[in-house]
Order: sequence, then C-alpha cells, then structure tokens
Amino acid sequence: MNGGKTFRRARLARLVLGGSMLTAGIVAAAALPSDAARPRASSAPLEIAVFSPFTGPNAEYGYFNYDGCVSAVTLVDQSGGVQGHDLSCKIVDNRGDPADAVPAAQNMVAGSSNLVGEVDGNSGLLSATVPILCKAHLVEMSLGGDPAFDKNTCPYFWRTTPGDDQAGYALAAYIKFDTHYTKIAALFGNDVAAQGNVPGLLAGTKNLGLKIVSNQALALDQTSYASEAQKLKSAHPQVIVTESDPQTAGVLFANLKQAGALLPLVGTSGTVGTDYNKASIAAIGSKAYTKGFVRIIQYTATAGPAFDVWKRGVAAAKGIKSKSAVVTGFAPEVAYDHVTMEALAMVAAHSTVGSVYDKYVAKITEGKVVVHSFAQGKAALAKGESIDFVGLEGQISFNRYHNSAGIWSVDNPVTNATEKTISASDMAKALGH
Repeated sequence: MNGGKTFRRARLARLVLGGSMLTAGIVAAAALPSDAARPRASSAPLEIAVFSPFTGPNAEYGYFNYDGCVSAVTLVDQSGGVQGHDLSCKIVDNRGDPADAVPAAQNMVAGSSNLVGEVDGNSGLLSATVPILCKAHLVEMSLGGDPAFDKNTCPYFWRTTPGDDQAGYALAAYIKFDTHYTKIAALFGNDVAAQGNVPGLLAGTKNLGLKIVSNQALALDQTSYASEAQKLKSAHPQVIVTESDPQTAGVLFANLKQAGALLPLVGTSGTVGTDYNKASIAAIGSKAYTKGFVRIIQYTATAGPAFDVWKRGVAAAKGIKSKSAVVTGFAPEVAYDHVTMEALAMVAAHSTVGSVYDKYVAKITEGKVVVHSFAQGKAALAKGESIDFVGLEGQISFNRYHNSAGIWSVDNPVTNATEKTISASDMAKALGH
C-alpha cells in the first residue's frame, strides 16, 4: 500500500451530503454523553479512535490514518505513555458514507470508557459527524477538507491543513507561477470532496488572470467519459486539473487518450495512493503518467529531526503492511503528528479528559522550546518548560477557527518526491491579497 504524500487528507467521501444527514447528526449528538459522564477503566490502554473508512471503495484511506496512529502510539508508549497509561489505536469504520458515519460516530463515543481522542480524514462527512463528537467533548484532529469548517465553531475540532477551497487556490497558483499555461480544463467528480476544490480554483484563476475554458462535474464510476473528453477537447485547454476516485480516473484518462485530448495533469490530494496510480497507469501508461502528472498537496518532511523520529516509529510499530511506503506517505505522517499532538496536550494538561486537555492543543505549538517528538516534549514539560511541537508538517499556527494553513507542495505522483513548494506570496496573490 502506498500511503503517498499525495493524500493530503485524502478526500474520503464520494457522496453528496444532504441537509437531512446534517440534521440527523445534530439530533443524534444531543443524546450522547460528554466525556465527564463516562467512567474510565484505570488499567486498560487509552484509545485514540481512527474514524475513517476501512471497508468499501475508500478503505485504503483508513489504513493510511491507522498506520500513522500506530507509529505515534508506539513512540508514546516507549516513552512511558500518558498519565501512567499506554495508548492504543481503535479502528472505527465509517465507510466514507454519511449514512454509515453517523451511527458509527454514535457507537464510538458511547461504546468505550477509555476513548480519549480521535483522528480522521473525513472530507464530506464533517457536517454530519462533528456535532456528535463535539457534544461528547472528544478532541478531533482532522484531515477533512470541508470548506464549511474554515470557520469552525466546535471547540474540540482541530485541523492542521486548510480546507478544500484553499486547495483550489493552490492549484491556480501553481499553474500561474510554475507553468506557462493560461487555459485550464477542470474535471472534478461530482462528490462533495472533489467539488470543494472548485470555488477556490475559479476564484484563484480569476485573481491571477487565467481562464477556465471547460469546467465539468463528473458522475462517478461511469463506463465511458467519451462525451466529456470530446467536450474538453473542443475547448482547447492547455492543462487539466482533476480529482476523482480511481475507477473514474482510469476510464476518464483512457477516453482522453483515445480522443487525443490527454494533456498535462494537475491533481489534488484526492488523487491518492496505489489504486489511483494503478488505474491511471493502466489507462495511459507509466511514462505518460509520471512525466505528465503532478499533485498539489500539503507539505510534509522527508528529512530532518522530526522525520528521523517518524522513521523509528514506523519501524517499531506493529501491523503496518508496507513500511517503506508509509514512511513517505502524507496521510500517515499527518495522522502521526495529530496523535502526537493529542498526547502532548494531555501531558501538558495533566489530564486525559477532552474538556481539559483540549485547551492545550494550541499551547503545545506556541511555546519557547522547540521539540520534534513526544519524548522531547514530555521531557521539556516535566521541567516546567513551554513547548512548540514542530513535527512532520512543520510549524503549526492555529487561527481562531482551529485551522492551520500549512505549506503547499508540488509532488511527483509515484515517488512522492517534492519537486517544488508554492510560496506564501504566490498563494497570497491567488487569494487576491
């Protein structure tokens, strides 16, 4: 399994989230207990829930998060745990579907007295599930890209990567400042996650003087996209920006090739992993794919002190199928950072209770002593020092909505090598600043 730095947050939900499911999530949340109401077993390990799809078409994404979690808790436990407890990672399958995610969230918060934190990548599910977790005072560290959470109001929700709308601006900035293209075709799946990129892309291209000559929302998993390929070809674009699931991509790229409309491709973090790579290479060939495709994702380290610690965690962790792929995987790396941050916040707060340690999540990224691991952070806190955890994502700076902007990276789709980064000034221009 290739975790791929290309996950970003891999965009998980491939469904349109309706208002009825949002209502269901809010109503369900009202009946659930808060953390203070749940008695805790003193001897068992404390649980970090990995709330992601582990079955269904997006099951690969859940294991990206799980691999990062087990690597983090391995290092936490090697360093004496948290408040005298070891940590463990609990798989909670939401299938990437709001209809399944709501009852899964309900059962998750009601079913364990040792649940102390949560990590996820739930784009398209957040409006349905965050109210449930928030009501339960469960600290949630998310890769979910739902733009509505750019102005998050839940005090227990944290996101170290920006929303999907920001990803659209990054696509525009890359094309403007790192290529010679001016005419763009947009091919995004019609699911919530993929379409979340489009408003930022449209606004960013307008701000930068670029032109969208074709913008098509793709019905997912069709047997042919020949008409879409012909429509794109007739618009005469120079480059294609895209996000879809692997099945859609394989058919789409084959049809583009057949139509003579296969152009340079710029993908989002939703074009992630082994399944997407295999489907794309089968459609257009390895050479065309590796030479003509880049992904715009959030940056994570591939060297340095935090990366060295991460590699040790992966090596020591049990249950990871492909450790060599996980080491350079964006999603596992971010999940690792998230679990480490939750553990350090617990240590700083001298508490594993969400309503207590939540107040320390931002504080452990704002202190005077820079640390790159749980062990370093725990030691510094024991001395009464304030810490600034700088992990694989680099410096975290939360705004008042509990979002951190991060750094955008341009990556090779197969090797995950960072080819360049998008400067803050270029992003500012795309944003119209």
